[in-house]
Amino acid sequence: MDRTFGPLATSFHARMDILIGLPRMLLAAAGIGLVIFVHELGHFLAARACGVRVEVFSLGFGPSLLSWVRGTTRYQLALVPLGGYVRMAGEEGRPQGAAAAPDSLWAKPVGQRFFIYSGGVLMNLLFGLIVFPILFARGVPFTEPVIGDVLPGGPAWQAGLQSGTRVLEVNGQQVYEYGHMLTQVALGDPLETTLKVRSPGASEPHDVRVVPRLEPTQHLHMIDVGPPLDARGKLSVDADGPAAAGGLADGALLLAVIGAPAEWPLSEQLAFATSEPRPLELRVQQPAGDEGARETVVRVQPRELPRVGAPRLGISPPRQHVSALRSNPDLDALGLRVDDRLLALNGAPLRKAYDLERALLALLDTRPPGTDARMHLDVRRGSRKLQLSAELPDRARALALCADLALRVDAESTEVVVAPGEAAARAGLRDGDRIRAVDDQPVLVWRTLQELVSRAADAGLAVRLSVERPIPGEAPAQLELIVDPQPIAGVDWGFSPLTGRYVYRSESLSEALAAGALCSWRFVEDSWLTIKRMLLGQVGSQNIGGIITIGRASYSWAEEGLAKLFYFLAMLSINLAFLNVLPIPVLDGGHLAFLLIEKLKGSPVSERVYGYSQMVGLVLILSLMVYVTYNDILRLF
Repeated sequence: MDRTFGPLATSFHARMDILIGLPRMLLAAAGIGLVIFVHELGHFLAARACGVRVEVFSLGFGPSLLSWVRGTTRYQLALVPLGGYVRMAGEEGRPQGAAAAPDSLWAKPVGQRFFIYSGGVLMNLLFGLIVFPILFARGVPFTEPVIGDVLPGGPAWQAGLQSGTRVLEVNGQQVYEYGHMLTQVALGDPLETTLKVRSPGASEPHDVRVVPRLEPTQHLHMIDVGPPLDARGKLSVDADGPAAAGGLADGALLLAVIGAPAEWPLSEQLAFATSEPRPLELRVQQPAGDEGARETVVRVQPRELPRVGAPRLGISPPRQHVSALRSNPDLDALGLRVDDRLLALNGAPLRKAYDLERALLALLDTRPPGTDARMHLDVRRGSRKLQLSAELPDRARALALCADLALRVDAESTEVVVAPGEAAARAGLRDGDRIRAVDDQPVLVWRTLQELVSRAADAGLAVRLSVERPIPGEAPAQLELIVDPQPIAGVDWGFSPLTGRYVYRSESLSEALAAGALCSWRFVEDSWLTIKRMLLGQVGSQNIGGIITIGRASYSWAEEGLAKLFYFLAMLSINLAFLNVLPIPVLDGGHLAFLLIEKLKGSPVSERVYGYSQMVGLVLILSLMVYVTYNDILRLF
């Protein structure tokens, strides 16, 4: 009975998800179709205004799925939804010998043809200039331009930015949402970015200069910050998850994570508490019910997720390599340096994220009141082991010491941190063990270890590890362990904090119009900067996407409501206008370029030049379509 019920339940939920998502898919598809329709409508209206007969108005390419004729024009929906076209009388070629028909394209002067070919671009711009002000007048939900998590050692951390800082401007340009802030950083000066910010608790803004980091995978400049959490700490709770089973209600407000430093932001408290798969205790305010809102403590037992993915050992390198330091008197007193490796604090091993915080807080908790104590930090500096000592600071200074110290994984070590319950742990491997060889192949750095283990695991083979285990006061023990790689188990607590959101709304019609015009210009400028940075090699071409990316983005924005969907469509319309005006043969911009040449020289370019240019333009556009579709497919996997 159970064997039948499980798949049926899964199938039922899958069908329900499809049914729920179907209206959004249709809405997203209709939205993309609307932008294409607006563009082609521009050409159509311009042609009609100039007295040119329109033979076909098509949404899509290829065979017609649905068509009707009205007047002299056939209107159709075609099979391939990758654009659209308007076919005008005489467009297929220049008249040879005989005069062109008066209602054909070539019978019209250069100025009118220029207007016809620019009609789509003008209509796309007009669409943005109309839609943006309407949206801003009614209100559009955005992620707040506030810094959430700050990656230790990253550019924002080095500049002293902290969680909760509101970003007002990037390089002199006002920002009103988190994504806009990241875009301006990515497209700005790669050598330095100037942020106007307001720090938490401050009343006046100030400027901060940040040197962005080039992310090698995406080839984008970043400052390594995360999005903000909801200011009230609102939580989204899975109805069938462990948090709900523990009594946590959807929409509850997180007040504190018990056991985590209360001085930290909630995001840091959650990261601290979930760094190990242990039960959580959350102090929350449950949503108002019959008895009103109430404060309570909820215990959440983590749930192990199904083991899926590639087989692995369940080991990781230690996070103990000092990558960066900020000015801090207690760090200065210790004499810690960049590239030191942390080993232990007063005998407590330091290998994982938050080990230093836990060790310092444990020392403070065990120190007798009114007494002084010292901290002794064991480090490896080059080939030497040192012990650095200083006065044990109070709680606030101890947390500040940790905040001003950035650690990264030690890629030059073969020491391991072992995940509890995974293949390596079951085979007897322990935290702090050093792997000297894999299947008799020597290992000197972590990358070699990773490659050898992955190769064997992907082939479905067990690995033989030559292990060196340190023993205090004695020579290290030499061990041989056989480990059978298995997929890693994930952990789920069944809840997640919501992102900080707000509604941007203009206070007057004039402000909405100004904001709409500024927003439209910003997207034109961003499109130009994207192409410029790509040509200069400062933005990777893998970041551009095609119809699949546009479709997925449309669906995602449709999930957030009509206001966000139309914001995306207006942005897409502005981008389409910019791309179409580029002087590439086949595109509108290519036709406009030839018309400018015709106006200057008094006659059209030769048929030979025109024909070859169209072929080159077509090959270029098709190649670009193949490339962006390839990028889209890579993103899917």
